[in-house]
Amino acid sequence: MTATPSNQPAGPDDLATRLARIGLPSGGVKDRLAVLPGPLRELHRRLLGAFLTEASPPASAAEVAGMAAELDLDPQAALAALAAADAVHADPATARIRVAYPFSGRPTPHRVELAGGPTVHAMCALDALGIPQMTRRDGRVSSTDPASGRPIAVEVRGGAWRFEPATTVVLAATTTGRDARGTSADCCCPYVNFHVDPSSAEAYLQAHSGLAAELFDQAEAVEAAGRVFGRLLDPDHDHHPDPQG
Repeated sequence: MTATPSNQPAGPDDLATRLARIGLPSGGVKDRLAVLPGPLRELHRRLLGAFLTEASPPASAAEVAGMAAELDLDPQAALAALAAADAVHADPATARIRVAYPFSGRPTPHRVELAGGPTVHAMCALDALGIPQMTRRDGRVSSTDPASGRPIAVEVRGGAWRFEPATTVVLAATTTGRDARGTSADCCCPYVNFHVDPSSAEAYLQAHSGLAAELFDQAEAVEAAGRVFGRLLDPDHDHHPDPQG
């Protein structure tokens, strides 16, 4: 399959359509969580916030249980509900948070250094671009082209984004058919990466069959990441579901 970037900036409807093709919530993860009760949404925000205030994500079941207790939630039931919404996933053996999109509880190829700290790991390239937008902070993303192994850096300062190399693109792909059954962490995140140029992205796609893919230029990737993750830390009273992001 060939993924071709748009020659024109993606309009709202076009970008939403392209995100939907690869199973990403064009209205944002917050819209997907909107059906959950308020205390669960607040627990989700607190779990995300822990990545920004601690050297590591919630390290034990006791810490998660403490957050849940403050909200009168049963911790196991709450985590199960967030997992069913594909928003948070805990390690079944240790009960540590291993996924809280856009954050990863484990090292990944996508490191995000936020101004003033901390340094966190993102689940994928779009998640990495979403973290500075979600936190409304400057930052630097360090990643690697999975096809060539070349380093890639992205900096955002005062809303201005700079990619190095300047030809960098984002290939967003997901598994299809029977392989598509599972969480985004399994079916999508491993295949959403930065590439040094479109030809590198195409080489990667040719080497990985069975993927549905969209190739985003830099402006499209930043916009897509902002749509999916930009409002996750906003309080509920600021949230007005909008299918266009």
